[in-house]
Amino acid sequence: MVKKTAVPKKTAVKAPAKKAALKVVIDYPAAQEVVHPGHYAIRLTAAGATQAQVRFDGDEWSDCRDSFGHFWYDWAPQSGRVRLEARARTGKGRWSAVASLDAVIKPHEVCLVA
Repeated sequence: MVKKTAVPKKTAVKAPAKKAALKVVIDYPAAQEVVHPGHYAIRLTAAGATQAQVRFDGDEWSDCRDSFGHFWYDWAPQSGRVRLEARARTGKGRWSAVASLDAVIKPHEVCLVA
C-alpha cells in the first residue's frame, strides 16, 4: 500500500504594490504666459510631496513654501527669457523627475493716447 502525503497548495504571493512616481507640475506661470518684471508667485502642484524646489537657468535649487495644498516661490523676474525647473520629494526620499518651462519676461507696454 502506497502512503499518500499531502502536498501543500501553492498560493500566489502578491508583490507589493508599486508606489506611483511623485509628479511635480508647474501651474503658474502657465505655458505661453507672458510674465512681467516685478513680483510673481510661482505655483507648483506635487500631490503627496513634503518639499519642492525651483531653479532658474540651471542655477542652485531654492526651496518653495507649502501653503493651501500647493508649493509657492516668490520670484522677482527681470526682462528676458528663463528656463524654470521644479522638483519635489516626500520626506528625505529621492527627488521627482524635473518639470520645466521656458518663460518669457516682457515689460509692460505703455500706450500713450493723444
